[in-house]
Amino acid sequence: MKTILVAVDLSPMSHRVVKAAADLAEPLKAKVILLHVLPTVSACVPLGSAIDVAVIPVPPSKEDVELAKKTLLALASPLEARGILCETLTKVALPVEEIEKQAVHASMVVVGSHGHGGLFHLFSGSVITALLKHTTKPVLVVPVHEKI
Repeated sequence: MKTILVAVDLSPMSHRVVKAAADLAEPLKAKVILLHVLPTVSACVPLGSAIDVAVIPVPPSKEDVELAKKTLLALASPLEARGILCETLTKVALPVEEIEKQAVHASMVVVGSHGHGGLFHLFSGSVITALLKHTTKPVLVVPVHEKI
């Protein structure tokens, strides 16, 4: 195993996902790629007086992109202190598509699960479910909530 892709959403639970990936990467001497995907927001614009609308992707602000980059670097710092080669990537794209695209360069993908219920996934879908269906790489899912 040479490269582990770690997709994080930069929530407070990302530290737990990165630590799990580091614990895996260290004995394997694997490189870690920390990836955060900023999704584009869709804006609906009415077309004339008709009911039709056009969905126009709106990219995140430069400030959001810079904050994501800075946060990824902070997540990478403890890995580098442990001697783990670490790279950070911030992309603006559809999360599942970008993770699958970046996974081509990795031996494994590590993601975190927030443990949302079935109703949430019915309406919003799940990045993890899509990855498990479509990627050809092994996927390690780290539960981010501790048992009480």
